[in-house]
Amino acid sequence: MRRSLTWIAAALCASATLVHADTPPAHAPPPPATPPQTSPPPVDVADPMLAPPEAATAVVHSWDEALSMIRRSPDFLASVAAVERAIAERRIALAGVIPQISAQGSFVHNFNTVAIPFGSTTLVEPPPTIWQATATASWSLTPRAIYGVHTADLGIDIANLSLADRRRVAAATAVSALLSTLAAERVAELARVGLKAALERLTLTQTRLQYARGTELDVDRAQQDVAAARASLIRGDEQLRQSRENLGQALGSPTPLAAPADLDLEGFESSVAQTCHLDTDVETRADVVAAKDRVAVADRQVEDAKLAYAPYLSLVAQAADASATTLGPTDTFTLAATLTVPLYTGGARGATLRDARAVADQARDELASLRIAASIELSRAGRAVSVDTSARDVAKQQRELAARVDQRTREGYAAGLGTSLDLVTSAQALRQADIDLVILDYQVAEARAGAVLANAECNF
Repeated sequence: MRRSLTWIAAALCASATLVHADTPPAHAPPPPATPPQTSPPPVDVADPMLAPPEAATAVVHSWDEALSMIRRSPDFLASVAAVERAIAERRIALAGVIPQISAQGSFVHNFNTVAIPFGSTTLVEPPPTIWQATATASWSLTPRAIYGVHTADLGIDIANLSLADRRRVAAATAVSALLSTLAAERVAELARVGLKAALERLTLTQTRLQYARGTELDVDRAQQDVAAARASLIRGDEQLRQSRENLGQALGSPTPLAAPADLDLEGFESSVAQTCHLDTDVETRADVVAAKDRVAVADRQVEDAKLAYAPYLSLVAQAADASATTLGPTDTFTLAATLTVPLYTGGARGATLRDARAVADQARDELASLRIAASIELSRAGRAVSVDTSARDVAKQQRELAARVDQRTREGYAAGLGTSLDLVTSAQALRQADIDLVILDYQVAEARAGAVLANAECNF
């Protein structure tokens, strides 16, 4: 610090000499050649906020580890359970069209009986003890039940397609969360670099004021810049914490997670491309195909409502055997057929048909909306790579210019040229240029992965 102050004092003295020599007298010798300017030596600053942010509880080390966590996440397991439910519902629908068989056993003891003489024998009625076994087979030939089996098959297809789309969305969410966490880590690091630079500028302005070459306004502006740098650091740290929480949530973990700082972006993109394969036709995207199947199911529900008007046939066969009976055989077998013609149900069937038609219209509208949204998403994903790459190239140029302007502004201010406003403005521009460039670096990687995941089939 003492060497830095000595250098600044010398520069200020040289600056003062140059200022007073702006109008040299006629007999004055020509001024010597100005030596080339060198950057001021760094100023040692210490501040508690310069300490690195707290480390994450856990780190996701690779894309394979992220996929393993996705497979155990609640959202993914809920989609898997939805497929199981669809399979069970199909079996329930099938049970409505196959015969039902049941068996029943009974024991009856009569406490009050009467003895009736009958020829050479005596009848005891009712029999004091009766054991009985009954077997019943029933079959309802209902058009709606038969029709509903294929509707349930479509439900299984929809559940599988929803699971496939869940894989795609989960992969895209994980990619975005991983890269956002890396970007937040870098932004938090740059915020500390910016605060350190702001503190160095504050020391510079205080030194100029100490040697009567600056003003209180210069110090106030430098302090204002330090306060802005602190605010940026606080926001960056909170954004880092939130990004870690978002990554944990995306991977189904209640614990905040961090991405590895040494993640190879090109290798990461290659791993994602191996997991998910691009398809350029929006009509084959899982959520679009699932929406088509929902339209088909809705149309079948309309036909199902119409079949509520159709008559249906019920067949019942029953076999029974008893240990004793009253005036009849102990074993029986009956067969009954019933034709039911529904005539009036209070208007429920008409209301059901009307509701089914409205649901079918909604399904068609949702399919149309989804097609539009998917087409726009694919178009934007295709443009995002070139747009973000171009924006990153421009950001690189802006960052180089901002760094050069800031360096020259600091050198000039140390030599007595320029104002504190120039110093603060260039510092803020450099901090923002650094942040913009870092964010765009990761946005390019996210755009490349998003171009694949916008319409992809993911296998994991």
